[in-house]
Parts: sequence; C-alpha cells; structure tokens
Amino acid sequence: MNLKFLGIGSAFQTSLYNNCAYFIEDNQLFLIDCGETAFEQLKEQEDFSAIKEIYVVFTHTHSDHIASLGQLVEHCENALNKKLNIIVPQGKEDTLKEDIKTLLDIFSIPKEKCNFLSRDDITNKFKTFQTMEFLKTKHSPELEGKCYSLMFETSEGKVLYTSDSMDTKYIEELINSDFSKIYTDVTLSIPEVHLDFNVLKEIVPEKMRNKVYCMHFDHPNTIEEARKNGFQIANTTAKDISILPREFEYAKVEDKLILSNCGELAFMHLKNQNILDGIKEIYLPLEDTNHSSVASLGSLLTYCYFVLQNPLYICTEQEEVKDHMKSLIRLYGIPKSSVEFKNNLPSEVFTQKQVKEKEKIKQ
Repeated sequence: MNLKFLGIGSAFQTSLYNNCAYFIEDNQLFLIDCGETAFEQLKEQEDFSAIKEIYVVFTHTHSDHIASLGQLVEHCENALNKKLNIIVPQGKEDTLKEDIKTLLDIFSIPKEKCNFLSRDDITNKFKTFQTMEFLKTKHSPELEGKCYSLMFETSEGKVLYTSDSMDTKYIEELINSDFSKIYTDVTLSIPEVHLDFNVLKEIVPEKMRNKVYCMHFDHPNTIEEARKNGFQIANTTAKDISILPREFEYAKVEDKLILSNCGELAFMHLKNQNILDGIKEIYLPLEDTNHSSVASLGSLLTYCYFVLQNPLYICTEQEEVKDHMKSLIRLYGIPKSSVEFKNNLPSEVFTQKQVKEKEKIKQ
C-alpha cells in the first residue's frame, strides 16, 4: 500500500500543507482526510482530471483534516455528476457521521449530496487494500472519543495510519507482529496531543524504522531528525499553491487585523505571507457560514487561542450565524473561549475609511 500525500504538515506548518494521504486506482480517488489546503492541492495533481469517483475517510474533525469537505462535495456534483462517498464508523457511540452532517449544514450543503458508507461497503472494493478498520485513539481533549487511527489489511500485510495521535498502543502492537508499514504523526514541540518523536525512537527498533513513515510535521527540523534516525518520510506530491488567486482581503491598523473571510486557503495565506506577524487582535465580520467564508477558521481560532492568547472577534448581528459558529467551534474541537461575538466592528478599532482601504492578498 503506497500512499501519496498532498501535504505532510501540521495545522500551523502551512509551508508543508495540511497532512492528507491518497491513492488512485482505476480512476477512483481514495482520500484519508481533506484539510484546508487539500482540495487545491488535488486540483494541481496531473491525475485529478481523470478521476471518476471519490471516496474519503475522515480521522477527526479538526479543520486541517476536514475543511475542504465543501469543495469536495461541490466538485463531485458539478464535475463528476456524482455524490461524494464518505466512509464512517458505525458503532453506537460513534458520532462522526452526525458530526459531518452538521458540518455540511453549517456550510449550507445538503447532506443528500453525500453517500455515507460503512467499512463493510468498501471491503474488497480496491486492490490496494482488502479491509479497513477504525481504531479509536487519543488526540485532542475537546474531541475525546472522536479521533481515529486506521488499520488496513493489504496483500503485503497490515498498514497502520495513526493520523493525529499521542497514543502508542497500536504502533507497539504492530511492531511485535508481521506488518507492512506504519504512517505516524510526530512532533518535537507539542507532545500533549501528538506523538513525541523521542517516544517513537524508544518504541521502534532501528531495524524496523525503514517501514515507519513519519508525517504531520510541526517543523522542517523534525523531518531532518526523522531521516537522521532512520525513519522514512511520507511521500508528498504537494505543489506550490501559495500563489493561487483568492477573493481575500484584509486591513491592518497597528496591531489589529480585519479579514474579509476565512475560507479554505485564508489561514495558509495569513501564515505564508507573514500577515499575522505583530498582530494581537483579529476581527472577522460574518454574514454567512458557507465553506468559502469559514472553512479554515479552525486553524485561525487555534492560533488566536494558543499564540495570541486572545479570542477571535467575530462580528455579526445574525443569531443563526452565531449559532452555526458555536456548532463549528465544537466540531473543530476548539475551546469556547477562543471566540468572542460582537454585533459590529468597534468604531474605536477601525474607522470606515480604514475598512474600505483593505489590501488584496498579493498574487
């Protein structure tokens, strides 16, 4: 099972793009996650135009893993004239299916545009693997019980895809048996929610490290550390999408920032073009919660909460927008205190003249 990656970065490591794996078989695309940058990366792939049907499995609902859902659904409808196939766990305590339906509602996309499949529906459907199993794992406290690793049974043996996880349980079980590959999350900076690279070194013998592929990097230095210690690096096909044009504007006044939207690539642009440097407060006027307005909000809210240590100020008078935003924050697994609602932009922050004098993202 040879997976390619549309990105191998964590949410904040936007230069490496969001971690997302895939394979193509008989003009069918199989995706593992589809974060903020994933769909635009797909469009840049030379094989994408030949795709006739798309299957996707989401490991959890952080926006760097699911934010391109809206674009995927629209592509399937408009370009393929088909529904998006979403594979979900079927246990009584599994809520991923309902969470995805809620996200579709927030994005103003009818859930009838998707087929929800079980793992049994795809058993022996592909040559790449025969079966797939959802394994509950430990990642974010806000998404407790809602995060999954994936185990594939292939002709070469078992393949584990940990996704975001600090849990070593499945790796330790697999290295003591006959396995083909392990794709694992690693970090050198946030071991509270991701797998500490030093722990990975302790549990994986050197002779087995050539079958362990590291991914979801928080820093380029982590890549070098993984290589130096004999681990493989996930094979990325990512292109430079930072130059893609976007309907995205912003205004800066001293240490304050106002955004026109927070669509799929908004956070990537903010990070890659250093627009967030020196910023202490961010304001986002919202009139709707379509995916083109809020898809990458998860990463921005997390940035505000952990880096700025200030809430994101969402400006809207619409109660429906506020309710949708509260649901989105829950689905994206972000603390409630990461956002504060205001009816309007504070006049003491931005004058009308300054709001009109927004800068377009440089293309």
